[in-house]
Amino acid sequence: MECVGHVLRRVRFDESGVSLAETLVAAAVAALIATAFLTVFSAFSRSVSLEESRAAALSEVRTAAAAFTVELRQAVRPAADQPIIALLESAGPAAELMFYSDRATDAPGPERYRYYLTDCTATHCNLVREVTVADGPTPPWTYSGAPATRQVVTNVMLGGGPLFLGVDWSSGTETLTTSCDWTTPCAFDLVRIVLRVDPDPDLSAEEPLRVRHEVRLRNA
Repeated sequence: MECVGHVLRRVRFDESGVSLAETLVAAAVAALIATAFLTVFSAFSRSVSLEESRAAALSEVRTAAAAFTVELRQAVRPAADQPIIALLESAGPAAELMFYSDRATDAPGPERYRYYLTDCTATHCNLVREVTVADGPTPPWTYSGAPATRQVVTNVMLGGGPLFLGVDWSSGTETLTTSCDWTTPCAFDLVRIVLRVDPDPDLSAEEPLRVRHEVRLRNA
């Protein structure tokens, strides 16, 4: 800075001008200052952007988890001899959870809820919520109408373990179910959901968010 000030004083008070060496030194010092400023500013901007991405992803995951809790707590059996969870698949892009919950006051019967992955790449998928209203007011319930579909979580990461798990403690130890349906009944009373979400897919080194959520089936 003293060198730059010296050059400026020479320009102002000395009619002899500034030498080439002094000009080059001043330019080099100014370039170093500008580079340092840009480096600090770039790092600060990147940090702010990452925190904003993580906050947005966490808000999305928490909203989805809250919906899971309400819907699963109010889940009902589609028939007296059937389990509450109709289908559960834990693995990869095929991960899916399907159940019935009677929440809509203007629907004729319990609605069918499906959570599953779509738009998958090799490493990421989006989690979708699908709700189909029953065709009539009395069982056996059928669901032939058009479902209402909504994306609830983006950039769910694959390869980090099961997304949905059935958990049973009736034997005194934890028993996990990774796949069940009508032929292999989903015999458990707790659902575990583990979401690993990439807050910014453009930054491969960014640590993913991991949220584990468990819901006990009240009517199991």
